[in-house]
Amino acid sequence: MVDVNRVKSEFQRIKNLGFIESDKPFAEKNDGAIGNTFETILGVQENNLKDADFEGWECKSQRQHTKSAASLFTCKPDFPEKGDEYMRENWGINDEEYPHIKVFRTSIYAHRWSVVYGRYKMKIQIDDAEHKLKILLCDLNEKPIDSSVYWTFDSLRTASSKLKNTFVVKAEEKKIDGKTHFKYIDGKAFIGFNFEKCINLIKEGKARYDNRLGVYRSGKNIGKKHNHGGGIRLVKSSDFKEMFDAYIDL
Repeated sequence: MVDVNRVKSEFQRIKNLGFIESDKPFAEKNDGAIGNTFETILGVQENNLKDADFEGWECKSQRQHTKSAASLFTCKPDFPEKGDEYMRENWGINDEEYPHIKVFRTSIYAHRWSVVYGRYKMKIQIDDAEHKLKILLCDLNEKPIDSSVYWTFDSLRTASSKLKNTFVVKAEEKKIDGKTHFKYIDGKAFIGFNFEKCINLIKEGKARYDNRLGVYRSGKNIGKKHNHGGGIRLVKSSDFKEMFDAYIDL
C-alpha cells in the first residue's frame, strides 16, 4: 500500500531543495536527466540510504511548458528475430549523409494510417484473440505488403511492468557556473499501472508506437547504426491518469 502522505512530503522535500545539479551537468542534451536526477535524490535522507518506500518507482520527466509525447516503455519485437533490424533493412530509406546505412523513423497509430516516406501506409493492429500487437505495412492503396512484425501481450506487459508506480515531474532548467541544474516545480504520482487500459489507449490513438532507427552523427560511433529504441509513447501527458488506478497531485 502506497503511503500518500509520504509521497507528497517527499516531493515537497525535493521541491524545497531549489536548483539541484544535474546527474549529467555538462551534457549537451539533458534528455532523461531531469528524471535521473530526481530518482537519485528520491528517498535519500542524510544517511544516504535509499528509502524502501520508494524502491521500484519509475520517474518520467518533462521540461516546463513542453507539449512533446511522453515515452512509456521500450520493447523489441518478438518476431521476426532481430525485428528492429528487419524493419530498418526492409522498410527504411538510405540516410542522406551516410547512404550505405538505412534509417527508419516513424510514428504509427492504431486508429489511423501513417504515410511513411511517401511509399507506404502503416498502422498498428491489436489482435485481442492472439494477444498480439502487430504492424501492418501496405502500399499507398492500402494493399497489404507485410504484417510479420509483432509483439506478444506478454512481452509488452513485462516491458511496461516498471510503470507500476510512476512519478511524472516537471522542472525548470538553469545553468549555474556552467553546470546544468534543475528545480522541480510540479508533479503527479500515478499508482497501480493497468496494462489493459494502456492497450485501450493504443486502440484509441492516445498512445502510439515510435521507432527511431538512425545513425550516430558524432562521437566514437559516428557513421554507424544507432538504435535509439522503439517503444510505446503517450501522445498527451494529460492521459497518464487513464492508465492507472489512482493518482496524486503533488
